[in-house]
Amino acid sequence: MGHYFHLMLQQLVWLLVKSLYLTYRIETQGEEQKEKALNQAPHKSFIFAVWHEQVVSVMCAHAFTRPLLALASRSKDGDYAAYVSKKMGFIPVRGSSRKRNKDKGGTEAVATYISKMKEGISGGITVDGPKGPRKVCKPGAALIAKQTGSAVLPVVGIADKYWEFNSWDRFKLPKPFARIIMKYGAPIFIPSESDERQLNDYCKLIGEEMEKLEKELTSGMEKK
Repeated sequence: MGHYFHLMLQQLVWLLVKSLYLTYRIETQGEEQKEKALNQAPHKSFIFAVWHEQVVSVMCAHAFTRPLLALASRSKDGDYAAYVSKKMGFIPVRGSSRKRNKDKGGTEAVATYISKMKEGISGGITVDGPKGPRKVCKPGAALIAKQTGSAVLPVVGIADKYWEFNSWDRFKLPKPFARIIMKYGAPIFIPSESDERQLNDYCKLIGEEMEKLEKELTSGMEKK
């Protein structure tokens, strides 16, 4: 009974997201940055970096476009994310962070991600997820970029009206008929010989670029 109830809830969440998605007006800026990332990468793939709070906006902007990898945890919450992302045309990759020094599938997920990207499939990661701190970039995307030669592509998605949840990330769900603008930043390539200190520097750079993009978009929307 619990299993079927869980499946029913997944379907209800998807119907809610789909109903909202059909009302959104989505605009994309910086397509030339995405093309630059694809053309300069050895495997013609990229990994976009998104803040956890903006994941719905960014996913909606990429939905039903091309197969894209989407990382989801192996928790029950991750079940919903994986189900919805698959319905939107993404390829879910399941794995969680280490807990009490025990791997929860994160190593396997990263290996799968790298393998798929080398096949030419791009993907995205919430770089401050799954539990924060908010808007602090973790090294996952940088590590994958280092090992694949693909670029990290900073991406932000801003809705002009949304519900904000009282959660660690201030999760934002665009309201019906919201206008969503998604913007790509310049691709960031990470040399394969980068050490831990350099990776941390690249993480800082990724975060700074995302903050810059967000300020540019927010400022532009306020003027209209």
